[in-house]
Amino acid sequence: MIEIGSSPHIAASGFQVEIPDLIEALGRPDFSRRLFQVARKFTDCHSVTSFAFGAARSPRLIFAENVGDVPISRHIADSYIADYWRFDPANRAATDVAHHGSCRSMVIGADEIPNARYRQHCYAAIKLVNRLTIMRRAGDSVIRLNFYRGRGNRTFDCGMEAIAGAGDTLIALIARHDAWAAKTDGGEDFEYLERLRYLCPSMPKRQLEVCALIVRGFFSEAIALKLGISLNTVLTFRRRAYARLRISSQNELTRLVLS
Repeated sequence: MIEIGSSPHIAASGFQVEIPDLIEALGRPDFSRRLFQVARKFTDCHSVTSFAFGAARSPRLIFAENVGDVPISRHIADSYIADYWRFDPANRAATDVAHHGSCRSMVIGADEIPNARYRQHCYAAIKLVNRLTIMRRAGDSVIRLNFYRGRGNRTFDCGMEAIAGAGDTLIALIARHDAWAAKTDGGEDFEYLERLRYLCPSMPKRQLEVCALIVRGFFSEAIALKLGISLNTVLTFRRRAYARLRISSQNELTRLVLS
């Protein structure tokens, strides 16, 4: 695990130019995609995730994005939240961040993951080599932002100092986005439900609700908890809804509802 010093001036000439677009997207479903696109400019990263660690035993997913239409990073995030988070080497540094509030950045290699199942499932199976993790306290939580490097990616090292140097700004934006998105809870659900009902009048209510929450960025386990149904039921409703809409991915659903 390699610590990266916080040097905001490193990113001034590059990352700061992107801030207005990110501010414009705060609280909106496309915020995470825009942040991912900015990160790709600097590091050509394979994927990005963000989690909020609070008093609860397991973290909460804020967003997950990756290259391609298949939401691989979201599926991996579900597994991370369910079990693997407890084996994350970043946990040691996170304790210090929680107490002192300072921003920390570090690169963690796949070979530093102590748990073999975690290492295989979340890194080796999808050909990830390492990740840049940025973390800072925001209110009662510690927000972590992770940028993942794929095998053969040679531009990652060149851009990660610029990303790390903008760590305070990035975490502040994510915290604000998360807070604003939470305030719209319910209103967006109704808007998305109406849009989905227009697109597919015959779709059952539960399938509509699952799709609306998917568009809002909820992962499968969170949808199960919110609707009071099992994870398998969520997956079944999602599969049936996608078949009705003649789509096969979350990105297609999002484009369909937001277009």
